[in-house]
Amino acid sequence: MDKSATTIIASCTVASGETTALASCTHIDCSRATQLILTINGTFSAASTEGLMVFLYTSVDDSTYDDLYWDSYEIPNCRELAYTSGDYEFMMDETLTAAAGGTATVTGWTKASGTWAGGDAAGNVYLQDISNTFTDTQSLTGSDSGCVATQSGAMAAHAATRTYYSTTPTPLYIKARIQSLDTLEDTTLVSLVSVKQTI
Repeated sequence: MDKSATTIIASCTVASGETTALASCTHIDCSRATQLILTINGTFSAASTEGLMVFLYTSVDDSTYDDLYWDSYEIPNCRELAYTSGDYEFMMDETLTAAAGGTATVTGWTKASGTWAGGDAAGNVYLQDISNTFTDTQSLTGSDSGCVATQSGAMAAHAATRTYYSTTPTPLYIKARIQSLDTLEDTTLVSLVSVKQTI
C-alpha cells in the first residue's frame, strides 16, 4: 500500500460568488486507489456569512468530464472570537449568544490561560452560523454549558481545514471546482489536496 498527497488546486482566492474553473484543477487518477481523502484549506474573512462548496466531476478518459457533478460537500464559514473571564467550558454545537444580540454555533475553542473554575479562562472560541452583532467587551452566554464569558476584541478571520473521505473512489478520474457561497466576501488562501492510497 502506498499513500501520496497531491495539491490539485493551488492556493488561490475564490472571489465572492465565484467558482474555480475545472481546468485549474489537476486530475486525480483513481485507477489503483483504494481510498481517497480530500482536504480543503481556506481563510474566511471576519465579515464572511457563508462558506464554500466543493463539487467533484468525473471522467473515464481524463479528456471529457461529466457536466453534472458526481459528489459535493459544503464547508461552512468559520470565524474566531477571543474571550476572557470564562467560567464554564463551552460545549460543541451549543448556541453562543452575545449581549449585543449576536448568535452563533460553537464548533471548537482553545483555552490559553486561566481556569474555568476560577472564572478567568481566556482563549478563542470558533463559530459558524453567525448572525447579528458581536461587540467587544460585552458578555457571551453558552446555551448548554451555561458559560458566561466576555468578548475580547472584534470577530476575526479564521483559517479552516476540512477533510472529506470518499466512501469508495470508483470514478477513474476526478477533478474539482470550488464555489464561494458568500456573495460579498472573498475567501483567501484556498487550496485542495488529495491523498489517495493505492494498491
